[in-house]
Formats: sequence, C-alpha cells, structure tokens
Amino acid sequence: MSLRRTAASFRSISRSVTAYVVLCAVSVTAQAAAQDSALPVPHSLETIVSAAAAAYLDNPGTASLSIGVSYQGENQTFHFGRISKAAPVPPTDSTIFAIASITKTFTGALLARAELDGKLDTKDPVSKFMDGSYPNLQFQQPIRLFHLLNHRSGLPFILPNPPEANPQFDSPIPFPVRVNNIVANSSREDFYRSLHGVELKAVPGAQFEYSNAGGQLAGYVVERVYGQDYESLLRRFITAPLGMPDTVIELTPAQAARLAPGHEKDGTILAPETSKFEGAGAIKSTVKDLLAYAQWQLDESDPVVALSHKPTYTNANFSIGLNWQILREGERRVIWQDGAIPGYASFCILQPDSKLAIVILSNELDDQTLNRLSEMANRIMKAVAPLSVTKP
Repeated sequence: MSLRRTAASFRSISRSVTAYVVLCAVSVTAQAAAQDSALPVPHSLETIVSAAAAAYLDNPGTASLSIGVSYQGENQTFHFGRISKAAPVPPTDSTIFAIASITKTFTGALLARAELDGKLDTKDPVSKFMDGSYPNLQFQQPIRLFHLLNHRSGLPFILPNPPEANPQFDSPIPFPVRVNNIVANSSREDFYRSLHGVELKAVPGAQFEYSNAGGQLAGYVVERVYGQDYESLLRRFITAPLGMPDTVIELTPAQAARLAPGHEKDGTILAPETSKFEGAGAIKSTVKDLLAYAQWQLDESDPVVALSHKPTYTNANFSIGLNWQILREGERRVIWQDGAIPGYASFCILQPDSKLAIVILSNELDDQTLNRLSEMANRIMKAVAPLSVTKP
C-alpha cells in the first residue's frame, strides 16, 4: 500500500504532462537501437549500480538495499547496507521485503488473465461481481473494473472508512498505523458493508483519488470469477510459472525468518503490516523473484502483459494501465510502480524499448526515501541505456 507519496506522485505527473511527445519519433527510435546496444553493460554494471547505491547509502537513516537489473535478457542482483543493527550484514537474493503497492500490478495481471479467459471484461461494471444491490456505485455511469486500478473509481483510500482513516484526524497515533489497524481489525463482511455506504462525488473516471479499497475489491473480483483465493491465483498464474517461490502474502516460518525488518528513519523497527490488504498491497518478495516478474513484464508479446500495460486513462504523454504508470517520450516509454508502507519502499521500473528493467527493494521509509530511490534508479537506467525515459 503506497500512502500519501504515491497519491501525490500520480497527481504531480498528471499536472505536469506536456505535448512535446511528437518530436522526432523516428530518429529517436533509430538512435535508441544503436546507442542502447552500444554500451558494454555486463562489464560495467556493477560499477554503475555501486556508484548509484553509494550516493543513496550516504543518508544515515538508510538500512539495506537490494537492486536487480535485467538488461537484454541478462539478470544481475546487487546488495548493500545492513539488514538491521541486530543483523549487520547486507541482504541476499533470498532476503524478503514487503513490496506494498507493486502488489496492485499483480492484481492487474490477474484481471487481465481473467479477461483473456473470458471470465470478465475489465470494462464491466464492478457491481456485476458482487452479491446484492449496489446502486451507490454509479454516478451517471457505473464504476468499471479498470477504474479500480487507475484510481479513478471514487472509492475511498480504505474500507471500512471511519473518521480516523482521514489523514487530518486528530490522534496521537500516526496515520499509517491507524490505517493498518483499521484494516487489520476488519473482515471482508465489514468491507462490503462499508462499500454499501460509499457516496460517489463525481462520475467514475473523472477524478483521481488514490484508493487501496479499489485494489482490494479488484482482488476479490478475481477470487470470485475463478472460485479460488487470491494467493492460490497468484501462485497458479504468476509465481509458479515464473519460478517465484518467495513471492507470497502469507509467509511460512522459514520465510518469516528471512524477512528484512522494516525501519523508520531513526532506526526503529516496525511491526509487519496486516496481510488483509491482499490485492492492494500485501505481497512480499525477494529481489530475485521480483526481477523475474519484471523481465516477464518487459515481454509485451505476452497477451497478459500487453493488456496490463494498455492505457485505461491518458493525459497527454502520461497514462495508467492496470495500475502501471506510463510516461511516453516519442516512441519510447518508461513504465513503473512504486510501493511504500511503514518500513519499506520499493520500485519496479520497465524500459520496454531498451529491454531494461530495474527492481529496488529497501527496508527503510521516510518522507524522502522514494524520491531518493527514484533518483538512484534514473541514474542507473541512463548509464545502462542512455536513451531511457527518465522516471518522474
């Protein structure tokens, strides 16, 4: 679950998009093929990543960092920092991190799979997949499935949505902790009961409002159409075929022992978030697993990937697929999703035109962590593939 930073990034990108994308598309594409393939990256990648990571690690609040790079079919992983004061060693390929809202791209892939299997159409009204009547989920037009993952459904940040779910609520308990407590102490029945009380303020699709409730509901829909729980579907369609054994919602005891503890800026270790966020933000993974996922997402000849990346909202050169954010420069794109929950920050970034993917996992979060990780990612991508589109 990405909190205020993710919502702000969506809004900022939407406001800043420009119309310069038509310039020199053909020549840029030709240059890309030449320049991106000219760099002898396998021999220099460790130097590139280490230099970028060193700048990030200069911050004293940093804990550990795992970075994965997939470039033209070759995968490499790198590890820095220390997992915790109690374990002053860097992470490894088997260290597990929470990936927060990157989870929503997995939910998007499951929705795409369901459409290709004829189970649903992502343009279907969401109420089609719920018991009972929900006339409140319509305002001139219904909330459609794709609205759940482009954050234009009008659903609130979480469900249930009591007053303390408002960031401005007066409480000594920090907002992220309040959010986690609300979801942890509620049931699916509570979710649907609260959904009946949602009052839409605008036509679905018209306004941005970041919603973890939308991601949860999308997960519930795929469970319903397949008759299996979310984690079983995750394993069936994504993690087992891609060989991702440590990408799960519920950790086994052995996996829990490999979970990097989440840290605040001052080094305080935080308790793990609830797994009840499910399709909105409950997946944990390793850099090795997530890099396999990113490499799959580079292959847009795969119909699930192609549908996941198909824009469901566009404003000039910025668009959103099934939760993937997409920025276009000419014929080239950067596709990404970040994740942020207390104690963890993550990125999965794709440059399909360069066959380049970057995965970053960190077990520390403060108000600048995602900005710093984004700068580090851009530095790596530009060094590896100079015509990479810079991520905002």
